Amino acid sequence: MLVRVAVLAPVRGLFTYSVPEELAPRVAPGVRVEVPFGRRSLSAFVVEPTDRAPEGIAPKVISGVVDEPQIFPPALFRFLLWTADYYLHPPGEVLKTALPPKGAGGTREAKGAAVQEAEAPKRLTDDQSAATAAIRGALDRREFRAFLLHGVTGSGKTEVYLDAIARALELGRSAVVLVPEIGLTPQLEQRFRARFGDLVAVLHSGQTQGRRARDWRRLREGAARVALGVRAAVFAPVDPLGLVVVDEEHDPSFKQEDRLCYHARDMAVARAREAGCPVVLGSATPSLESHANAAAGRYEKLSLPVRIDDRPLPEVAMIDLRGAPPGLLHETLLRELGETLLRGEQAILFLNRRGHAGCLSCRACGHVETCRQCSVSLTLHKARGRLLCHYCGFSRAVPARCPVCKGEMIPLGAGTEKVEEEVVRLFPTARVARLDADVGAPVRLARTLRAFRDRELDVLVGTQLVAKGHDFPSVTLVGAVLADSGLNLPDFRASERSFQLLVQVAGRAGRGRAKGRVLVQTYHPDHPALVHVARHDYLAFAEAELARRRAVGWPPWSRLCAVRVDAKNPEAAERAARALGRIAEGKVIAGKLRVTVLGPSLAPLERLRGRTRWQLLLRAAARPALREVTVALQEAAADLGPVRVVFDVDPVGMM
Repeated sequence: MLVRVAVLAPVRGLFTYSVPEELAPRVAPGVRVEVPFGRRSLSAFVVEPTDRAPEGIAPKVISGVVDEPQIFPPALFRFLLWTADYYLHPPGEVLKTALPPKGAGGTREAKGAAVQEAEAPKRLTDDQSAATAAIRGALDRREFRAFLLHGVTGSGKTEVYLDAIARALELGRSAVVLVPEIGLTPQLEQRFRARFGDLVAVLHSGQTQGRRARDWRRLREGAARVALGVRAAVFAPVDPLGLVVVDEEHDPSFKQEDRLCYHARDMAVARAREAGCPVVLGSATPSLESHANAAAGRYEKLSLPVRIDDRPLPEVAMIDLRGAPPGLLHETLLRELGETLLRGEQAILFLNRRGHAGCLSCRACGHVETCRQCSVSLTLHKARGRLLCHYCGFSRAVPARCPVCKGEMIPLGAGTEKVEEEVVRLFPTARVARLDADVGAPVRLARTLRAFRDRELDVLVGTQLVAKGHDFPSVTLVGAVLADSGLNLPDFRASERSFQLLVQVAGRAGRGRAKGRVLVQTYHPDHPALVHVARHDYLAFAEAELARRRAVGWPPWSRLCAVRVDAKNPEAAERAARALGRIAEGKVIAGKLRVTVLGPSLAPLERLRGRTRWQLLLRAAARPALREVTVALQEAAADLGPVRVVFDVDPVGMM
């Protein structure tokens, strides 16, 4: 008996092994076994039986069985192998990604009790009822259907999710719910537990290893039937799967940028298709890919066009910084912030840059302190008294004088730390806190959010973390300190991301009884993305942006694969990248393939963590031709010497 296995190591392809007679009854697809591999003994998963041994090679013998019964449900196992094939990633590495945390073995727990509804379902609006009726129809028919739930901020998308999950549970099936940042939305977990009790299991890296292991096991055994988590929860071991939900489906954090470069939203759709169940993608600002899929009829669009109780969307006004007096906060924003505080209401100030200043520069010679490992300037963190690289973590003390000419070093630009300092200086009686990656662990982030929600704080200053799904009824003012920071990045998605982020942060205002107002400080008040933000006009923005991308052939009108090459030696990285470029061009010409090869060129972020980075971008109208070129490059990459090559299918970041 021969089988092909996926070895849990970063090696491509499957390997053939012989099964000893005494193990044959226990070996089947999905079973984890122990195999000799080179001079080591490694774990592997049996993928399929085979009747063909490699030519001229005697197969080695499987040495033992690790898991009985199978650790993955069969449908999940098939999905993981499909994921490996789609992303051109070693199958064993994909399976390893989905394995439970250490400690997930042990005694079995009793099955969970029936659903306990400590919180009764809220009465649905007409729009919510129409959306839930469509989703329930697909659930009752047990059919795959992709729904795009486009609902403005505050329109009650979560209640639609909860209704659909309740129906899936009634039908004896389970649900997977993906959110961008579970640690930043503790109220979401509370709502799920209030509705479904112990049937909810949470999967994210902020948990202890033991807690994650316990929740993984409860899902696998059926004691829990609702998996709530971030992107890796798309691999949750629920069975049978009846519903998949992706909240804030546009959020770029659903894309993993290293190793297995998967997009959890796309994998959520694929897993629902594999399971034959509906998937719901929700957002106030859907990704242009999802919008285009809905327009083409591949997704069914469901709309929640108004807020709960017909509360108005906040008024959005632009503050033109051109010609304005120097200063971090414009007088208009300061005046309205003061009035908001006098009324006893709350405010959020948004700036998507942490730290005190963007860099430290010499007033005399212009020298800028930069990272030794990355091609970026060091950010001043005044509270720590350090200069910090936000990419590799390198830090150093703030120099007293310029190391080149001994001149005076001055901070340039601003971050959230400086905004917080300025608000505290100008409004000394206000209770101010900051929410960004410098605040610390998820527990501290959650504590800050809870204090703000409980009205123990007046002003919350933060990065994009303040925009992610929070519901603060007393927030009536949102100020975007500088809306331009993301508009001019070397990335074709820059306008889309800026629009989405500003709409999302604006949506924090006016969610209670008092009307909300949003002030956007900008040097480009006429930029199309900002004009559409002010009008709350997602559809106009999407159509204009789609037309612009169609003209130049960017997604969703094309498919991409980014080939990233990096090495400690700059010359080695360049040689490898240029070699791959020649191979790609040769493959395109020889096969008469309709694939455009862009590059190779230095990456916009040229040096990262001490390694020089080059990239090659492959673009095609259809995936088969793109895959043919990519597979050829994968085969060649093994012979390029001491370089690292990453193949990013459907890339999101261009940096």
